[in-house]
Amino acid sequence: MKVILFSFLFTLEIFSQRFYQLVISNDAKEIIVDAFSKNGLTYFPIEVFSKEFQFKSKTNIESQQLEITFPQYLLKIRPRNSFVVLQLKKDKSEKVLQLPVSTISLKNQLYLPLEYVQNIIEKCLGGKISYKKVEKENAKDEQKEIVEKEIPPSAISALHVSVSEKANGTLVKLTSGKKVSKVTHTISDDVIKITFPEIFVDEKKLDQTFPKGLVKELKAVNTETGSEISLSLRKNYAAYEFIEEIVGKEFLVTIHNKKFAANNETKKEKWNFDVIVLDAGHGGKDYGAIGVNNTVEKEINLAVALKVGKLVNENIKDVKVVYTRNDDHFVELYKRGKIANENNGKLFISIHCNSTPKKKSDPNGFEVYLLRPGRTEEAIGIAERENRVIEYEDDPKRYQKLTDENFILVSMAHSSSMKYSEKFADMVHRQFKQNLSLSPRGVKQAGFYVLVGASMPSVLIETGYVSNPGDAAFLKSEKGQQQIAQSIVSAIKSFKSYYDRVIDSE
Repeated sequence: MKVILFSFLFTLEIFSQRFYQLVISNDAKEIIVDAFSKNGLTYFPIEVFSKEFQFKSKTNIESQQLEITFPQYLLKIRPRNSFVVLQLKKDKSEKVLQLPVSTISLKNQLYLPLEYVQNIIEKCLGGKISYKKVEKENAKDEQKEIVEKEIPPSAISALHVSVSEKANGTLVKLTSGKKVSKVTHTISDDVIKITFPEIFVDEKKLDQTFPKGLVKELKAVNTETGSEISLSLRKNYAAYEFIEEIVGKEFLVTIHNKKFAANNETKKEKWNFDVIVLDAGHGGKDYGAIGVNNTVEKEINLAVALKVGKLVNENIKDVKVVYTRNDDHFVELYKRGKIANENNGKLFISIHCNSTPKKKSDPNGFEVYLLRPGRTEEAIGIAERENRVIEYEDDPKRYQKLTDENFILVSMAHSSSMKYSEKFADMVHRQFKQNLSLSPRGVKQAGFYVLVGASMPSVLIETGYVSNPGDAAFLKSEKGQQQIAQSIVSAIKSFKSYYDRVIDSE
């Protein structure tokens, strides 16, 4: 069913958040912080809280991760993310905890839902805390409703929403008439809420109910700063994924059917970390990128993969190495994932080199990618180049776009391992940054076909730009390849320790 929404000049009531002061205390101290309510939850500023209780905090500029140092624990939090990491300082062991809702970033402050993190905070503090709400003196002014406010013409835009029921789940597609940034999403009490800044909608035209399927009701509410789209779900959903398919323009929500998601679950005993799959990109008739001084991507990819495998065999004896190719021959993309699955791989690493059409170009450095449709024009371009290998295959039509029913299956298969993929990607990026002279370009997302088939934690590494003279010389050298391989193996060691701890604790 397709719902077309046209925003137009009209009057409406806009409701502000409910702000108040929160008194938080333990046996030793009492502090007062500004807080607010949203969806019945109490959100408080964690950085202000830690400062008032005199605990150190710092924010990683690159990852936007906030780290707070408590006496025995290190608490790691990211904005607009439902996962928090609790690290025991004594042995560096980590526990990944998922909150029912995401954290909120507001006015350069990171807010946490107190009801869901109270036990975590108490563990960090080593004692119980209590809290009570106190109305601020100017609360009436802050909470005053703005009635019959006219929407400025510059804010008017069309928003198209389509809800499609598939055999394995539901696909919701939202297309904005104008580019919009910082779209956020949360889930609470079986309701997905998607916030569009500066986009106003005709609420009455949007309201829809669905007699069957995973989406029960679709609603919109205009706020002071934009609109909020709510998707009320039936109980037979398992999880959802939110993807920005076209930057600022097109967004997908894939909602997984519980029945099908159950078929994708793997028994715990099968998840011993005992097999890694090394995928040397390209090969045979597919040369990949040809760079400066005849630097050939397929040759570098294979050389690095073989060096990684050798180091793993020498240093991580209880882990078996499987190659998708260990010589210069062509392997179709779908077969690479098939090889990984048939060998019960627990980690899939696809090794590549980056390039630009212009030789001797300025772009340089390494990147680590996760499977998602690209969020930037650059990511989309890189995915298109790497996916172009299907032109060499006998049946290129076997690969469908990652935007339909097959993407629900893909995201469903990968959702259980995504946190591990993110963890390993972060470890690889950290090792490269620490050990290599190449420039770090971050952990990114793109729709690589080669990652689709591997139903396990998986990343694609762009080790450097063969089109850049400095990168090309490093990638082509024996020393450079060995340093890259050693960095990947160091990340594998760290990941294995983390992975084993998490699995044992479940």
